[in-house]
Amino acid sequence: MNTPDHVVAELIRAGLTTREIREQTRADYSRIARVRRENKLPVFPYRPPTRTIAEALALYTEHHGDDHLRWTGPTRGRTPVFESEGTRYNARVVLFRRHWGRDPVGYVRTTCTERGCIAGAHLADDIARTAGLTTAAAITHLIEGGAGNWEIVRRLGTSNHTISRIRRDLHSKAGRP
Repeated sequence: MNTPDHVVAELIRAGLTTREIREQTRADYSRIARVRRENKLPVFPYRPPTRTIAEALALYTEHHGDDHLRWTGPTRGRTPVFESEGTRYNARVVLFRRHWGRDPVGYVRTTCTERGCIAGAHLADDIARTAGLTTAAAITHLIEGGAGNWEIVRRLGTSNHTISRIRRDLHSKAGRP
């Protein structure tokens, strides 16, 4: 099949990669490059296949021992990272958020001694390390530290209703009206 050069040029303009054009037209690589040069068309950057967060985590983790989850994917320094749909993620933060149902405050660190473990139950943020592991305990810790509702909502991703309920409970325990 001998596809005309103008068809190859249109496919390049449409943003197809050289490999995709070759698969559709059977044009060889040198011909595609020549059409690109002659028409002054850009070479689009490589587009890695996109994965969802769940697919990336399934690809880069393996279950190990007693409820441990070992990271086998890429790292930046000692931080496990992955890309999903064009965004780079810190695997510890994603797994913390999934397990605890809130955004972490400060650094997320592993609490177990298993090397490379990033299981959600084995991760703790600044609040969890100092005040306990539940959202209610985290809210209580922030309230006692003088944080306002807006700051607590921003830091923990919780609702004003939940914060108000915990404030009422704290006031009633302290014997305040």
